Amino acid sequence: MRRISHSAVRQVLVVRGEGKSAMRFQLGKCIGRGQFGSVYQALNLDTGQTVAVKRIRLEGLPEDEVTQLMGEVDLVKSLSHPSIVKYEGMARDSDTLSIVLEFAENGSLGKTLKEYGKLSEELVAGYVIKILEGLNYLHKSEVVHCDLKAANILTTKNGNVKLSDFGVSLNLRAMEQMHDNVAGTPNWMAPEVIQLQGASPASDIWSLGCTIIELFTGRPPYAHLNNGLSVMFRIVEDESPPIPEDCSDELKDFLSQCFEKDPADRPTAELLGEHPWLKQNWGVHKELRPQDSIPFLRRVSADLHSRADITKQFMDSPRFSSSTCDLEPSPPRQHTFVKSSFSQGR
Repeated sequence: MRRISHSAVRQVLVVRGEGKSAMRFQLGKCIGRGQFGSVYQALNLDTGQTVAVKRIRLEGLPEDEVTQLMGEVDLVKSLSHPSIVKYEGMARDSDTLSIVLEFAENGSLGKTLKEYGKLSEELVAGYVIKILEGLNYLHKSEVVHCDLKAANILTTKNGNVKLSDFGVSLNLRAMEQMHDNVAGTPNWMAPEVIQLQGASPASDIWSLGCTIIELFTGRPPYAHLNNGLSVMFRIVEDESPPIPEDCSDELKDFLSQCFEKDPADRPTAELLGEHPWLKQNWGVHKELRPQDSIPFLRRVSADLHSRADITKQFMDSPRFSSSTCDLEPSPPRQHTFVKSSFSQGR
């Protein structure tokens, strides 16, 4: 791969937004490389804010592909959620598209795996709670991620996650035109995507199951197979990817639901958020500072406190009798999402 000179890395990028004054960003070190471009850490020379700049090479791309890429950027502008990497701006010249994104300090969960090795089941559950919140928002916004894996899940210094890299994200309203395109990475692909039946929110649920195995074992399903075609054949032919034997029964059940062969049988992200495997780990995350917690976690924290308060009220009541009172947890409140931004490749 061609090395970029130090002087090129230090160049200043000027971003002119609609109806806004121009912003200047000085590019710093490269923090990620992909097939079509690289990601740089950058400094906003006007505010001092640290951002990430994803630079995509346009040289040689047909104009229709450039148009599709610009459409994806427009899609990202409309997304705004604590578990989705935020879009900050864009600049284009003759051969490069530069997309300015929110900076996630800890990098990707893929990087975390390389630095610390496989993660405990409890920690994986904590990440999954937040990943599901982001997926639920995307799916309710009629967007499919299509390439969910540890390398595309960023983390902040407080342990929150940011779903990133929508380079192959699909808007559901255009799905009928996309059925003949295989998008994603083989080890994390759902069988219906491999069979060119089209992606859907259920495809992201399958990929989530693969990502959980990746975080728990350090490797995605079928990592022992070197040939991508062999991986895809096994995904289609096997009843489900191999589920680790040393995980809890609750996690095994969670994974079995993610790996339902028929997409129609897989639960939604919102429904999976109520699974017992995650509920038993709620208490670990309820102490997140309010400004860092996402809506689902705030709801969980409120539910835990609410149940504790109700129990105490009944226990303190002179009319309380264990033979006549059977407490049940209150039903969870519905998610509340803020409508209206993007992604960061690693």
